[in-house]
Amino acid sequence: MQYKKSSMVSGKWAKASELKTGTRAKIVSETNPQPSSFTNKDGSVKEQDVCKIVFEDKPGEQFNVSLNRATMNGLIDAFGEDSKAWMNNYLTVETEKMRIAGKAVTALYLIPEGYKRIDDSLGYAVIVNSKEEVDIQEQVQEFDEEQISVKDIPF
Repeated sequence: MQYKKSSMVSGKWAKASELKTGTRAKIVSETNPQPSSFTNKDGSVKEQDVCKIVFEDKPGEQFNVSLNRATMNGLIDAFGEDSKAWMNNYLTVETEKMRIAGKAVTALYLIPEGYKRIDDSLGYAVIVNSKEEVDIQEQVQEFDEEQISVKDIPF
C-alpha cells in the first residue's frame, strides 16, 4: 500500500460558537487547502481552506480556522488573491447561528475593515465593501421608484 505525506495543520481549532461578534482578529499564516472530514458525491475528500488566526480577546493564542466562501471572497476583494497579503490585517468576527442538514451550527465570518456582510438577492451571505453596498442600494431604490404603467404589461 502506498502512502502520501500529509501536511495537516496542527493546533487548536477556533469554535465559532464561543466567539463574540465584534471581536477583532488577524490572520497570522498563509491560507492553505487541507482535506476536510466531508466527502463529495463521488466519494472524494472535500478540501477546506485553513489558516491560523489570533483573536484580540485571546492574546498569544493561535487558532486554526476554516474559511468559508463568503470570507474568502471578501478577503480577495479587500487584499488581493495572494493569501500572504491577508495576513496581519484587522478583521472583525461575525457569527451567525444556522441549521445545516437539520443540525444547529454557528458560522464564522471574518470581515475586513470597511466591509460588511449582507445577503445577496438569492439569500447567500456575501462580504462587500461598505461603499459599494451603498451604491447598490441607491441603484435598487432608483429602480423601485420608476413607474410602470399597466398598459406597458404585454398580457
